[in-house]
Amino acid sequence: MQERAKKTRELIMSTALAMFAEKGFHGTKVDAIATAAKVNKQRIYAYFGSKSGLFEQCLVTVFAEVNRFERETLGLNIDNIFCLSEVLLREYMDLHDKYPQFQRMLTWANLEGTEFVDKLLDIKSENFKKVRVFFVAAQQNGFVRQDIIFETYIFNIMAAAWFYHSNRLTLSRTLSDKLFTVDGREQFIREAANQLSGI
Repeated sequence: MQERAKKTRELIMSTALAMFAEKGFHGTKVDAIATAAKVNKQRIYAYFGSKSGLFEQCLVTVFAEVNRFERETLGLNIDNIFCLSEVLLREYMDLHDKYPQFQRMLTWANLEGTEFVDKLLDIKSENFKKVRVFFVAAQQNGFVRQDIIFETYIFNIMAAAWFYHSNRLTLSRTLSDKLFTVDGREQFIREAANQLSGI
């Protein structure tokens, strides 16, 4: 692909991602993406085939980017299995800070059904394999509860980070805004991680 075409494709992708994240698949029109990206609508169809193809590519791209971040930043080693839950929760919290569109895109994809989420299969499998090894070691050493399976464990970690970010506005009003201060966040991470700890 020529450099100019590559830049045009990237511009379409970044524009579409922002719009899909804000308004979802059905709330975003191809005409609006073309206008915002300052490209001919036919260029979008030439690169992505359809609006569905463009949404799918945006979803896969942001998911792969998040996966790359996880792979590069997960601070897991045998020396810190005693605080595995806290390390993982902190990493997932940071991930949502760095990629706010990730949460929105996944929410929209889940609302749309299997058409889009099937494309995400296997993207995270290598990361989960790595985490599972440390989970088993932490569990064997008494640092993670014995009565919890890996799938429930990682679900709880991811859910805590997701819910903290997706409900920030409502929880700050209905529960406490202190939860979203620097100190409140740290306390949340420690206490939520302790729920999964074997200590």
